[in-house]
Amino acid sequence: MIDKTAIMKNRKNRAPLPQSVRESLKEIGDLIACARKEKRWTQEELARRIGVNRMTVVRIEKGAPEVATGLYLTAAWLLGLPILTWQAMGEGRSDTMVGDLLTKLKKALPQTVRQRRKKIDNDF
Repeated sequence: MIDKTAIMKNRKNRAPLPQSVRESLKEIGDLIACARKEKRWTQEELARRIGVNRMTVVRIEKGAPEVATGLYLTAAWLLGLPILTWQAMGEGRSDTMVGDLLTKLKKALPQTVRQRRKKIDNDF
């Protein structure tokens, strides 16, 4: 059986989110709520399309941090919100700044990163 007290203790020990992150989640939730209303979908309809219950959609629209990021992105995708720049790029839009930057970084950076070896001082 799952120890619920261990899960609750883990939540209490989690570092609080910075204010700017909480505000961003709330803004994304507001965007999702507005787009849903513009399409005239109920919360139940969006929940069914995502594959969750209505209360999860309520939490998404409130910007709850405990909701999985993938659910926010799935809701945005279903509603046609290009929250991420590469979503817009896939539709042939001209906003490729992030894509170009990623390409340059991938070429310039090493493929793997290893921990540096500590120098052994064996000079006795």
